[in-house]
Amino acid sequence: MNVLDIFYNEIIKEAAKGIIQTDYSFNIIFSTKIEGEEIYTASTKNDNVLIPTLNISDKYEFNYLLTKYTDLAIDFYPRDYFSYYGTDPLKKEREKIKTILSLLFANATYEDFNDPCTFLKRRIDYIENSKENKVDLGYSDTLNADVSCYIEKDTIFNETPYRFCMTAEDDVDDYYYFPCLKFGISDNKAYVYAIQRDDENENSRKVSRSLYKVGEGFDPKTDNFDVFDEGNLNDVTPSFLVILDAFVAYLNTIGVDEIVVPSFLVERWNAKEISYERRLNANAIDEEKLKKLEEQHIKIQKNLTEKLLRTFLRLDHHYPGVEISSLPMENDSSLRIKVNNLEGCNNKLLDEVKDMTINSFENKKIR
Repeated sequence: MNVLDIFYNEIIKEAAKGIIQTDYSFNIIFSTKIEGEEIYTASTKNDNVLIPTLNISDKYEFNYLLTKYTDLAIDFYPRDYFSYYGTDPLKKEREKIKTILSLLFANATYEDFNDPCTFLKRRIDYIENSKENKVDLGYSDTLNADVSCYIEKDTIFNETPYRFCMTAEDDVDDYYYFPCLKFGISDNKAYVYAIQRDDENENSRKVSRSLYKVGEGFDPKTDNFDVFDEGNLNDVTPSFLVILDAFVAYLNTIGVDEIVVPSFLVERWNAKEISYERRLNANAIDEEKLKKLEEQHIKIQKNLTEKLLRTFLRLDHHYPGVEISSLPMENDSSLRIKVNNLEGCNNKLLDEVKDMTINSFENKKIR
């Protein structure tokens, strides 16, 4: 199946109209420029839709990387991640390729659209530079629980191929499931796109109570500073901070000391805005309902973005050797962090989880 034929004759044409059609309908919109020539120009009447331009400045390199990424993704993601259940094998393969290409651009920032070759190299690295792994960290005196970390494949519909997760089993065999961190490794940098909890998990109350020990070493009266429009560093979820702490410790064991946190994936934003517009055009909602949905969308996006960034800033507070290199929009749309060392943590729980993670991953590596 020709990946480039599907991309040039279907993907970029459909993206200019704001919908890519496979067995799913992907609300994705972008214009395309190839070696300086505008090929397709997307437009919309919705002012909240933000249309990027895919700028293919080197078509030869882009074609090579796009094909390589797609071939890797075909092998990486199980077939049951895709929805086509027909008997035509050619159509099934075409639908899978279109889904892979659509969701590739769903995870792009504005900078990625402007430099797609670097973006594709990074997405290839995300698949090649990690693998599934599970490590028992041992018993945490602070959590009063046995703790395990694991890296597992994520679904194609999420931001990254892998996610970093953690569980804690208390003394009555109840589990606490930490949120999972969506990440990729490229060019000796870790890219973190989200920290999300699986809603269906019930959690140990004992461990949940112990997590509030992340408050040690932080005084909201003196240590807070306003970074965003609302909220402050006291406004973090303990489980999010602990999983981030473990992840940064894991990065230490593989020699990664730079972290990039993309703050805004434009096509994931656009997807909801386009759906609202279509519902309005189909008379499924009225103008008043549309306005409420858009206001809610802005609030949710703002809260999610700021919560993620604030968790990193809070970790920086507890570790003297963790340095914020740049905030979003200072150099680009990402938060950038440099981890010089993980010494001198002022919080017992975070320090314990960090040490357990480093020791356990390094011991497994030695064996």
